[in-house]
Amino acid sequence: MLLWLWLTLALVGVGCAAVTYIVSRRETNSQLDYQMEQIATFVGAQSISAASSTAIIPQPSPDHDLEGAYLVGVRDAAGHVLYASRPEIRALPLDWLGFRTVTLGDDDYRVFSALSGSHRIAVAQQVELRQESAADAALMALVPVLVLIPILGLVISLVIRRQLQPMNATAGMIAGRPPLAMDPLPVAGLPAEVLPLIVEINRLLDRLRTASEREQRFIADAAHALRTPLAALQLQADVVEGSPDAATRSARVAQLRAGIRRAVRLSNHLLLLARNETAVRSMRDPIELDVALTEAYELYAPVAAARGVILQLEVGSGAVVAANARQIAQLAGNLLDNALRHTPVGGRVAASVLCDAHHACLQVVDEGPGLPEAELEKVGERFYRVPGDATEGSGLGLAVVHEIAEQLGGRVRLQNREDRSGLIARVWLPRLILEQSDADREPS
Repeated sequence: MLLWLWLTLALVGVGCAAVTYIVSRRETNSQLDYQMEQIATFVGAQSISAASSTAIIPQPSPDHDLEGAYLVGVRDAAGHVLYASRPEIRALPLDWLGFRTVTLGDDDYRVFSALSGSHRIAVAQQVELRQESAADAALMALVPVLVLIPILGLVISLVIRRQLQPMNATAGMIAGRPPLAMDPLPVAGLPAEVLPLIVEINRLLDRLRTASEREQRFIADAAHALRTPLAALQLQADVVEGSPDAATRSARVAQLRAGIRRAVRLSNHLLLLARNETAVRSMRDPIELDVALTEAYELYAPVAAARGVILQLEVGSGAVVAANARQIAQLAGNLLDNALRHTPVGGRVAASVLCDAHHACLQVVDEGPGLPEAELEKVGERFYRVPGDATEGSGLGLAVVHEIAEQLGGRVRLQNREDRSGLIARVWLPRLILEQSDADREPS
């Protein structure tokens, strides 16, 4: 930053110096022309005659440079020279008025010619001398610019270094922090230009701390949830070895297989929950809920038939949401699996898609025992199981549903049926309104 500032300051200084030099030379030349006009006016006011012309020729002072003197000449109406301060001025023709550059001898002169009554007056000055005078005046005007620009550059450097000291201190403090420190960085005394950066870093640290706490909580929950089924599997395996006969061994092997299925189900739910929690916003595509629910229905229809449950499907809403296909499949699958496990033999589970102007809804209605009103909000928590629930489960199915709905900007609503026992599960998601093509707009 300092290098760029110094470069900019140097370019600006050069530009200012050039403009100052040109303007100063022009002003000096204008001032010299004005002095020539004043001399001509003064000479015109004097009484000059041919008899006195030789007496008024000035003698140059030894303290002044003869080349720096103005040349003055006066002629009468007939063209006779009445006065000449230098011999060169006698040969100068005065047949014009105003300023003109002429050559006298070996030098060029700036000459001003004017009329004063019947007299013609000429004032001349050497061009080389004028240029030297103008250059000297311009250089004197440049001195403040040439002196102030380096001083200004030094002051800018000191100010910037002083202003960045809090930033350097913050950088040193960050370098000395522990690797897993998530405490916010101090913002006191920081320049206003870097304050937004530190604020955003603090927000990032806050999000990282939240993610770290969630991950630690998830690991603790997973370890706690897996400890019991693994211990039960170990115990059942030991019991199988000590079975006295084939019938007892077969029954205990069936129990062992059921325990393995529960452990597998729990591991799958944990894996899905971990993926949904740690995943960033993935690519989202338009997903037709009717198609997604139909695919889930085809997957769980054999499961419903094996359990003696009637699975019904109602689609045709045309609702579209912006989501990941895997997430919608998990939503529909978990809702159907939860409803089928709690619906008794001969019961019905109805899956449908609802929609309004701005939202689309996956709805699953079962004929199970329902839930106490106090438990409707708790069942969305991880590993929570309703007291007295004897069905196979890990307490993570609805937790996965809540996690996915939150990531997609939706919400989950559970309520008991009013017409009979059972539960109504609805997942509302923002509806994606697709623009119709020109062909779709044309009437059929």
